[in-house]
Amino acid sequence: MKSQSTKAKKRRRTKGPSEKIRSLAALSLAQKVGYLKLVDLSGPESAKLETLINERLPKKNFRQGDTIYPGNQKGPTLFLVKSGSVRITRPSAQGQQFDVKTVEAGSVFGEMPMLGQTMLGAHAIAAEPAKVAIINAAEFEKLASSSPAIALNVLRQIGPRLADAERRHEQAAFQPVTSRIASLLLRLANKDEQVVGYTHQEMADMLGVYRETVTNAIAELKGDRLIKVGRKRITIQDPEAMRQMEAV
Repeated sequence: MKSQSTKAKKRRRTKGPSEKIRSLAALSLAQKVGYLKLVDLSGPESAKLETLINERLPKKNFRQGDTIYPGNQKGPTLFLVKSGSVRITRPSAQGQQFDVKTVEAGSVFGEMPMLGQTMLGAHAIAAEPAKVAIINAAEFEKLASSSPAIALNVLRQIGPRLADAERRHEQAAFQPVTSRIASLLLRLANKDEQVVGYTHQEMADMLGVYRETVTNAIAELKGDRLIKVGRKRITIQDPEAMRQMEAV
C-alpha cells in the first residue's frame, strides 16, 4: 500500500503545479512584470520624455502573435509599448503558455535589473499589431542624463516596492499565515480600524495564498476576539495585539 501511495505522489509531481498554484503564481507575477508606465518615469515632463523617445530610440513593429520577448536583444533591455497591446505569458514545463496579464500602450516591461525590472521567466507576445520602443541600458542612461527627473521617478517607484518585497519575504519566511493576515488587515484598515470592501479572495491574492487559508486565519483571529467580522467589513478590536503578531 505504501509503495502504491509513493508511486501515485511521484506521478502527480511529474505533472507539474496544480491549476490553483499556477493561478496564484500568475497573480503574483502580474504584480511584478509590466507594472511601470511611461508616466511613472516622466512625471510632469511627459512631453519632453516622449520627444526624446521618438527622436532617440529604435522602434519595431510586431504582428499579432509575434514574440517580443525573449528575442535577439543583447544585454538588459526594456520595451515601451507605443501602440497596440502585449500579452505577458508564462510557459509551463510541458510547453503550454499561461496568460498572466495584458499591457497596453504606455506600459514598460523587460529585463533590466539595475531598475528592478525582470520578466521572471515570462514571455511577451503581441496581442494585436503593436509598435514597441526598445531601450537598452546605454540608452536609458542617456535619457536619465538628459532628464534627471527620470532617475528620481524611478527611485520613487522602485524604492517602496523593494521595501515591501523585503517585508513580504521576511513574513513569508518566518511568520505563520495568521500573523501575515493580521499584518495585512492592519495595513488595509482605515482610521476607524476597519477593513472595508475586501473579499477573502482579494486578500488571498495580495498574499499569494489560497482563499481558504485567509478564511481560516480570519476565523482564528475572530475566535481570539482580535477582530469582529461583518459583511465585507472587518473591525480590528485589539490593534496592539495584532501589531505584536507582526513581530518575528
